[in-house]
Amino acid sequence: MRIKKAIIPYKSIKKRLFHNTMNIKKIIFIILLINIALICGCGGIDGPAKNNRQGGIAQDNGALPVYEGYVGENPDSVKSGNKLGVWYLKTGRLDKAISEFETTLTKEPGDPFSTYYLGLAYLGKENFEKAIQVWQSYRNKSKPILEEAIARQITLLRITQSRKLAAKALVQEKELMGVKPAANTVAVCYYEDLSHDKSLHAFRKGLAAMIISDLSKIKSVQVVERIRLQALLDEMKLGQTGLVDKDTAPKVGKLLGARNLVLGNLSLGSINAITTLASTEAENIKGSASASVEKDKFFELPAMIIKDIAGILGIKLTDEEKKIIGIPHTKVYNALVYYGNALDALDAGKWKEAKIYFDMALKEDPKFDLAKEAAYNCPGADYPSINNIINMKGTKISTAIESLLSSAESNLITISPAVDNSLINSGYTTTDVLGVDIGDLGITGVGGEPIEDVDSPPAPPQPHPYPYP
Repeated sequence: MRIKKAIIPYKSIKKRLFHNTMNIKKIIFIILLINIALICGCGGIDGPAKNNRQGGIAQDNGALPVYEGYVGENPDSVKSGNKLGVWYLKTGRLDKAISEFETTLTKEPGDPFSTYYLGLAYLGKENFEKAIQVWQSYRNKSKPILEEAIARQITLLRITQSRKLAAKALVQEKELMGVKPAANTVAVCYYEDLSHDKSLHAFRKGLAAMIISDLSKIKSVQVVERIRLQALLDEMKLGQTGLVDKDTAPKVGKLLGARNLVLGNLSLGSINAITTLASTEAENIKGSASASVEKDKFFELPAMIIKDIAGILGIKLTDEEKKIIGIPHTKVYNALVYYGNALDALDAGKWKEAKIYFDMALKEDPKFDLAKEAAYNCPGADYPSINNIINMKGTKISTAIESLLSSAESNLITISPAVDNSLINSGYTTTDVLGVDIGDLGITGVGGEPIEDVDSPPAPPQPHPYPYP
């Protein structure tokens, strides 16, 4: 009987433990359900946006769950718009970021911070043209070094965009062959160097650049950028010689969207230039002209050629246009040669070599306007090659540019573990510099004091390696 009495309590205890365990599991399950419901209601899980407002700012369930601090207290300020814009940008909500920055720029036109990050947002959407357009308006008197850094990025983006457009044009060649380019659209090709020692190779590239620059000053003419021409020649495997002849002219012109192509050749004695204007539409020669100058008068050649082109096109130049194209870019021959060598290096993606040649041109003639602009815009030696960047997606380029422009003098802000966890599955990709502290956005659980100065993004490091894909 004692044994039986011992067994009965054991079974009873076991049964009670089983029921208690089941009750605990039920309780835990109910708590989990409540937590999930609360998270969904608070916007912790991405879903349809709810236009609830707290502190005067529209909430998005996939963005800022709770607003407090500076953003909540100052919902309509430029600084708050910038903070929200950066948050959206960093969490992959590019359209919302663009909207915030554009709204901010209507309140404070030219705001450097908004302009910078708006360009990054467009870049993330693969809209190179819009990113370039936005950044061309970037001005920051307090940080001129940053202006220069962004100008260099624009050059890199223009080259990249031109290569992408050229590759696309070749894919769509059949369709483009049937498109009629607008009248008075002109592309200026490099003149062929007929000198026995090929000593006019660099000169011819500098000459083309001067002709393009001056031809662009004629209001009735639309001129194709030299970078676009070079990109197409590279894609057509003509980049090394840069030569377009009468047979390839119609194809090149239509791919560039130009009805007229300027071709020519250069020879020595004095400097002799024969200019031919080819019609890409009729696939014939509209006319030719010749000009000759002594070497020490080389700077008169561009104006003479442009007047010949205008005459063949039937364009009557105004007195103002005649005056503008008559102003020499440089009167120093060696400066133009160095400038031509710099363009060769630039087209090959040899940034360091290009900068050296641009500087040499400026040393010969400090007032050489084209060389001064090109030296200012030339990508740095630590920038990627053309082939590297052309294979990068816009989001990677955006992240890389932001990293490059982060100042070594500024405090580099990294994401804290709390913020990092809150951004899982949010589209956030970078793990280092934000330019703005995410913790300052006034989000519950993140904290951080308001940033007093968001007038501009950080200045570029000196030096700082450009991150490759």
